Amino acid sequence: MNKPIGIMDSGVGGLTVMKEIIHALPSEEVYYFADSLHCPYGPKSQEDVKRYTAEAVEFLINKGVKAIIIACNTATAAVMPELRDEIDIPVYGVINPGSLGALRKSDNNEILLLATEGTIKSGAYEQGILSFDQDVKIHKLACPEFVTLIESLDYENPDITRRTVAEKLAPYKEIKADTVILGCTHFPIIEKYIDEFFKGEKHIIDAGFETVSVALVQLHKKKLLTADNKSPVHKIFIHGENQRFEKVMNSWIPNINYSMENILLQESY
Repeated sequence: MNKPIGIMDSGVGGLTVMKEIIHALPSEEVYYFADSLHCPYGPKSQEDVKRYTAEAVEFLINKGVKAIIIACNTATAAVMPELRDEIDIPVYGVINPGSLGALRKSDNNEILLLATEGTIKSGAYEQGILSFDQDVKIHKLACPEFVTLIESLDYENPDITRRTVAEKLAPYKEIKADTVILGCTHFPIIEKYIDEFFKGEKHIIDAGFETVSVALVQLHKKKLLTADNKSPVHKIFIHGENQRFEKVMNSWIPNINYSMENILLQESY
């Protein structure tokens, strides 16, 4: 089906998901909705996150997407699985795939979750992981500093990034957990620094990567993948103003064809 795949996120984090789609299926067109107006979602109330996510999903559906990936962990925790019952196209969240990915990798059933405040408070990863395996020990750490680091572009300075990661993760330096979930799609942008902090001794799980793997298999089974071999022009919709977004995108996913449009949804006034 030659329709685009929709991605929504609160900011640049979903670019890690978009990158995986482009890498795996370069013929697929992506429509990306970045809610920069309300970023970050982590400290927001669940009611607000549900409203923002519903607005983004409705916008993408009206643009004719064939499937939607909720690339924000906080939004996934707030709206899934109810959203899946409310819309007629496939919709994928990042929490269950991330949970399963961690369980497959962990050898000692001890996992460290790094996420936003909203995702931690929701308990969604705990529910997801424990629904598959009751014997897992889960350590949780809210890392809003990482989102700020990335959205501000300070992550481009290795010294600042190493210092921020070290200060935040210092209490977990000797943790026995052998697997770390990057429970925010922003975090893979600084994955190498997190891995470096733990001296490469832990499995690092990118929930966005795990989600794309699941979504693409299911879209193939549903015969929804494009039949074209053309190079698509991806469309980026920035809700609000964010000049930094384009800089991050060109750094993270270089040499792609895209158009970019700033929008403002009436419901958000």
